[in-house]
Amino acid sequence: MGSDEVTNLHRRMDTQDTLLREIRDVIVAHIATEAEIKPTLAELVALWKGSKIIGTIIGATAAFLAGVWALFSWAKEHVK
Repeated sequence: MGSDEVTNLHRRMDTQDTLLREIRDVIVAHIATEAEIKPTLAELVALWKGSKIIGTIIGATAAFLAGVWALFSWAKEHVK
């Protein structure tokens, strides 16, 4: 190996070290951000699940009331 090849190899390794440090810094920042966001995200998921349950309850109640109203209307016309 010549001196130029060794110099080129060292330059490439220094570039890789710089890139790896940048990747490490991004990952550390991502982990810190995730730790801050996680409780809020968990609360948002809980609210979303709660809204699905409330939507189901409201839909079932509306269907029940529509059935009761239909029964009442039918009885009003047919039972005299």
